[in-house]
Amino acid sequence: MIRIDLVDNTAKLKHIDFRVVPVTTEKDFTCIPEGLLPLRSAVRLSRRLKAGRVFGRMGKYLWYRLIEAPGSGHKSPLSSHL
Repeated sequence: MIRIDLVDNTAKLKHIDFRVVPVTTEKDFTCIPEGLLPLRSAVRLSRRLKAGRVFGRMGKYLWYRLIEAPGSGHKSPLSSHL
């Protein structure tokens, strides 16, 4: 699974979990909150991930890929630099 965090000008948590990349159906990903991204946007983002991108801008969001931390879920790749 690949987790992407989306950041905008609110404090609300937003992320997408991709089960596969690239995405082809709505069953290939989940959004928190539900319905955050339409399938078309999720497909575009998943293609960027497949191409090796780890951050970028998509509409009003900045996005970045989280890395899996052993035994504790996901973390930001920037957290080791803080």
